[in-house]
Amino acid sequence: MHANQQTGFSLISIVLSIILISFALMTLTVLLFPRAQDSAQLIHSTKAAELGAAVMDEIIGRKYDENSGPNGGVPECNSLLGKTCTVPAQLGPDPAEIINGIPDRTLFNDVDDFNGLSGSVRNVLGDDLAQIYPNFSISIRVFYDANINRKLDGVPDVISGNSKRIVVDVTDPSGQHYVFSVIRGNF
Repeated sequence: MHANQQTGFSLISIVLSIILISFALMTLTVLLFPRAQDSAQLIHSTKAAELGAAVMDEIIGRKYDENSGPNGGVPECNSLLGKTCTVPAQLGPDPAEIINGIPDRTLFNDVDDFNGLSGSVRNVLGDDLAQIYPNFSISIRVFYDANINRKLDGVPDVISGNSKRIVVDVTDPSGQHYVFSVIRGNF
């Protein structure tokens, strides 16, 4: 006399198992998905910092002004030995640095030549870096600072002087802005 013994799982136990596994997977997904977004944002901010520093290094490596000397600005413009510094309204690429209506960065020789430069990312030779920095863009402003009120306040001054503020704004693919700023002195 053998009793009929059933082996295996019942339909109810299988359905309950599927519901429990689904709930566990959903919980894991909800907990891990924000971390993936944070990871992408971390990558964007790291690339933006790298790009901002590289662009700033490129700009700061140039002389102070078109009319200052090549070695640290000596002779200084606006001094007894030098010529007058570029007036604020003329900050930007010089006419000889614009080829076919487009500024040629390989010809830039002073920091204010970068004023107004914006758009896609390019290296010092003008090569497009969209493969390395996809959907990143930059915007650069250069203006005189600390001349009228002798304070570094970030407000563009209306006269030329001995301090130019360089502001590089890097925008990442998500639209987040990373602003880098430095003062270049006339010395």
